[in-house]
Amino acid sequence: MVFIALAPCLGYAYRYDARLSAVLKKDFARTIKKTASGREFYARLEAAGPEAAKMRVLVRRNTGRMFAWFDVKENAVYLNSDTILKFFSAKHIKDAESAHIIYSNKEVRAELVKYADALYLHELTHALQTYKYPHYRLDIPEANPVEFEYEAYLTEDLYTHEKLKNSPKLLKDFISGAYYDMYTENSLGSYLALSLDPDAYKEKIRKKYEEELGGYISLEQAEGLQKNSLANSKILAYASGSSVEYAGKSDGLAALQKEREAYAAFLKDFYGRVWPVLSSEALLFVGTTAMEVKNYPLALDCLAVADENSPKYDLSQKALAELKTKGALAVLEAEAFIKDNAAKMGVEELGQHLKALEKACAKTARPFPEALYALRAGNYPKAYARYNQLYDREKNPEKRAFYRENRDYFEAFDGAKTGGRSTDTFNLN
Repeated sequence: MVFIALAPCLGYAYRYDARLSAVLKKDFARTIKKTASGREFYARLEAAGPEAAKMRVLVRRNTGRMFAWFDVKENAVYLNSDTILKFFSAKHIKDAESAHIIYSNKEVRAELVKYADALYLHELTHALQTYKYPHYRLDIPEANPVEFEYEAYLTEDLYTHEKLKNSPKLLKDFISGAYYDMYTENSLGSYLALSLDPDAYKEKIRKKYEEELGGYISLEQAEGLQKNSLANSKILAYASGSSVEYAGKSDGLAALQKEREAYAAFLKDFYGRVWPVLSSEALLFVGTTAMEVKNYPLALDCLAVADENSPKYDLSQKALAELKTKGALAVLEAEAFIKDNAAKMGVEELGQHLKALEKACAKTARPFPEALYALRAGNYPKAYARYNQLYDREKNPEKRAFYRENRDYFEAFDGAKTGGRSTDTFNLN
C-alpha cells in the first residue's frame, strides 16, 4: 500500500458530504462489479427500490472498534475516519478535512476503495436487507438479527475469494508477513476461518456478536417482540376504545412474519448455491498458497480440516482428490520444515507449528511423527506458561479468547504418554 500524506485543508465542516458520497458509491461499485458475485449483488441492490438509490456514504469519526457501519435512520454507510487515518498513517485531521481530501485526491480515494471494498460490501448488504425486509425493525430499530450477519459475512467472503483469486499476490504477501493493512486483516478474518461445515461457520459468527458486541437477535426473537408489543396494544385498544394503533401493529406483525419466511427461504438458497463450491475452493486456494510461503500452521488448518470433513459434503471427485493430496503433502512438508527450523523458532512459533501438525495428524488418522516427540515434550510446557502469562495480562476479549484456547491446549499435553495426549483431553476445535 502507498502511504499518502494527508494535509489539513480549509473548508466548511461536512461541506463535501454529497460530492464524496457520489464518487465513493461510484468507485466502490466499479471495483466490486469486477467480480461475478459483485455484479449479482448490485443487480439485487438496484432492483430494491428508491431507497437504495438514495443511500449515502459518509465519513465520520467513531472511537469504538467499528471500521464501518450502516445507519438505518440515516440510510447511510459510514466509514470511520479514525480507521481511514490509521490506514494512511495520518494524524490530527478532522472529519470534514478527511472528506475533502478523499473527494479531491483520486489517488487517496483509489487506495481506500481498493482495500476497504469488502468491508463496504458487508455494510451495503445490511442496507439491502433493510430495503427488502424492513418490518422487523418496527419495535427494535437498533437491533440486527444474526441471520442478517450470516448473509453479510458470506457475501463478503465470497467477494474476498474472487478478489484474491484475481490478485493472488495480496494473499501471498499477507500470510507470509510481507504486507499488512487493517482493512485486509479485517476482510480476511472470516475468510481464513472457512471450513466445509456451514453450521460451524455460522456458529463462529453468532458467538462473535454474542460475546463481543451484543444486541444481535434472531428473526424469531424479533417476531416474539412484535407479538408482545401487539398484545400490549390490544389491551390498550380495548381500554381506550380505539383500535387504530392496534390495527397498525397487527399489520406490522403480519408483514414481519411474511418477511421472515421469505428471508429464510432466500438464505437457505443462498448458502445452498454458494457454500459447497466456495468453501472447498477457498480451503484449497488458501492452503496451497500457505504452503508456497511456508505458513504451515495455516496450510495444515485449511487442508487437514478439508481432508477430515470432505466425505460429509457433496464435493466433486476432482475437488476431493485435490484436497486429500494437498492435505497429505502439507503434513509431510510441515514435519520436514519443523525438523529443519525448530532451533530458529521462538516458543510460540514452534508451539503453533507442532500444534497444527498434531491436530492435522489426528484429523486425518495419521500418527504424530515419532522424531518430533522430544521436541514437542520440551516445547509444550513452555508454550503453556507463555500463553498463560499473555492471557492473564490481556484486556482485549478477542485476544484473551485466543490466548485461553492455546493455554488450555498446551496444558492438556501429557508427556508421559507415548502419543503425548489422551483422547479425553484432545480438543480438535
